Amino acid sequence: MNNGSTVARIISGLFHPILMPFFTLILMLQLHAFFAGILPLKEILILMSSVLFTTVLCPFLMIYFLFKVKLVTSLLMEKREERILPLLSTVVFYYLTYYLLKGISLSVLFSYFMLGSTLLIIICLFVNFFFKISLHMAGIGGVTGFWTGLNLRQGTTHEIFLSFLFLLCGLLGYARLENGHHTPEETYSGLILGAGILFVLMML
Repeated sequence: MNNGSTVARIISGLFHPILMPFFTLILMLQLHAFFAGILPLKEILILMSSVLFTTVLCPFLMIYFLFKVKLVTSLLMEKREERILPLLSTVVFYYLTYYLLKGISLSVLFSYFMLGSTLLIIICLFVNFFFKISLHMAGIGGVTGFWTGLNLRQGTTHEIFLSFLFLLCGLLGYARLENGHHTPEETYSGLILGAGILFVLMML
């Protein structure tokens, strides 16, 4: 396997799929007037802490546990067969996040994103039985599809921001190919699946 470049490894690490929900929440707090204008600082911190715990820390600890008991041979989960249990556990944590947030009116938009992300992981889990789809690209694709759909549905204009997301998709795709983790087909299919599911969900 190609060890890739240092830049490619950094890009892959910074935009790891496990970070995408937290990344989306930060973007939402910065760009969406609904959040910025209503949520007080205390509730923002509670929301961020809760999401960080359920979508980043818990899935990572589960992957680390599986690694320690030798159910996965690498924290990078490079083998398709070793992704099954981590993906199953992530589905549980993501749905838990959705369930906890759906009753809070101030976080309804983000809870909708979490529902879409849960659905995306379930589909990725099914596809993974036959094909090593890129989870990195599915993650960044989901974020991009979500924001594209949201902008179209609400008639908002964030062209520069959306251009930045499309640029990130390209950079991350380059990183996954440069590192030798995926073929072009695995990379493109992850992007299309992630973007398509979240975009359609936002347009319903």
